[in-house]
Amino acid sequence: MDSQIDSFSRYFPPDPESSGWGWRLLDAGRQNIAPHAPYPERGHPIGYLFDAQGHRTLDEFQLVLITEGRGRFESKSMPSQKINPGTALLLFPGEWHTYRPDPEIGWRELWIGFRGQDAERVVQHFFSPEKALIQVGQMDALIHVFEQLLHWVRQPIAGRDQVAASHIPLALAFLRAGAEQDTSSNYEDSQRILLAKAEFLQNIHGRTDLEALADKLGTSYSSFRASFKRHTGFSPREFENRMKLSRSRDLLLHASKSVSETADQLGYTSVYYYSRAFKKLFGQSPKQWLKTQRES
Repeated sequence: MDSQIDSFSRYFPPDPESSGWGWRLLDAGRQNIAPHAPYPERGHPIGYLFDAQGHRTLDEFQLVLITEGRGRFESKSMPSQKINPGTALLLFPGEWHTYRPDPEIGWRELWIGFRGQDAERVVQHFFSPEKALIQVGQMDALIHVFEQLLHWVRQPIAGRDQVAASHIPLALAFLRAGAEQDTSSNYEDSQRILLAKAEFLQNIHGRTDLEALADKLGTSYSSFRASFKRHTGFSPREFENRMKLSRSRDLLLHASKSVSETADQLGYTSVYYYSRAFKKLFGQSPKQWLKTQRES
């Protein structure tokens, strides 16, 4: 797993202007926990830390998305459960809970904390503490929502908090869609796709042997490819390439990697091929995109 190059967190002070908005963002961030690294990372307020027994009780809702790695979860309403990649944790205020990554593996997580009248109405109606773990059906789309939210919380603009908070109901909508998919579609098929995405993340610096991966998942490559495209809209190789290109933006922006270093770290055969693929997906060359980000 990569080092913690893109860990990031924000905790927001009370904002009277947000009280009537219905959705109030309280905190947001992401953590990349390496194997054997302490969890959580340093720098979080005391009220968000786990106690000596490993428990924590919040006065807000939190949505935690595990994109890579594995661990365990337990709460007042749920016995100990295994957490796999593609799992979302929906935490309720006043409900003690505990979770952490497997120390041998680590994990990557994205999270948002929120409250508000509309937030309470929606969460209480569609979700429950007894089903706090949800397998995400549209993982790439939900990650995009989180990343967009994290982008807006960094912008020094009027109305920033409301713009960022507007992403919360969309995230919950994708979560609800995933919960419904688990009960209406082939669960085993969905699990294969989640495990394949996790494999791509773990092999982000190389090129996955897709036929070997299909065999590892207990299916033929043709069936795996068809199922993967049906679930994501992309072939496995297309999805892996898009994942690499998305990760490359983190390396360029947050790790101060050069274009050449980024291409090499992600296993591209040449800077030219990497730059061409980047521009095809994002509409700008890596250098142009990086310049735009630094000027915004």
